[in-house]
Amino acid sequence: MLTYSFEDLAQTFRVLLEANFQLNQLLPVDRGEAIGNLETAINAKLNSFHNLYDLMQQNKINLPNWYEVPELCIILAIRNARHHNKANRIRSIYNYHRYTAENPLNARKYFYVDFKAPPEEEGGDCFDVPLSWNDLDSFLLLPRKESFMRPEARILIRDYLNADKFEKDASSSGIEKNEIFFNFVPLTLNAGIALHDYVKPHVKADSIEAKYFLHHFDTVFPALTKSHESGAISFKLPK
Repeated sequence: MLTYSFEDLAQTFRVLLEANFQLNQLLPVDRGEAIGNLETAINAKLNSFHNLYDLMQQNKINLPNWYEVPELCIILAIRNARHHNKANRIRSIYNYHRYTAENPLNARKYFYVDFKAPPEEEGGDCFDVPLSWNDLDSFLLLPRKESFMRPEARILIRDYLNADKFEKDASSSGIEKNEIFFNFVPLTLNAGIALHDYVKPHVKADSIEAKYFLHHFDTVFPALTKSHESGAISFKLPK
């Protein structure tokens, strides 16, 4: 069963990449479809991680405590928020701007947080899927019965992302917390790396994607989440 689940996870990396690649081409034609494709791809990736989590527990596979590993805990948090319809479901910048801007065709200023590639991956970078930091941090403040997260999860995740630093930087730029967005993609890569040693003995990869990511998670270095490439950006949706 873990082979099937890992196959799903590997395919969602491809699907998210394709949805993001097609986004700018499709936005001027059908905004709802373009954003919907991206949101569906994000949900599929989150659900595939959660499916692995469930299967590893059910099969009593030697596994880390996901709630104590920040790379995995943050994935569970975003998934729970979206699955249980909490904290605005952790909006992407596309949905946030689409529904909060008076005119989404006009530019607004946001603060964007990306995470640096390690020195070993010089020139390597992830594509961008910005999610709302304020939504996520608000979710982590909810009671456990609503978030299904342990109380210490907020401290763990904030420390993992060095959130105090980018919140201060955003404030210094005159940008409020509800306009901070972070890149979701390197966090999914880090989660895959954190899981690799636990799932590898139980996976028989036969697709191109599964073989690639089983190797990729074993050889690539994780993004440096405490080191940011951040700053103010101007964002709008095309006509």
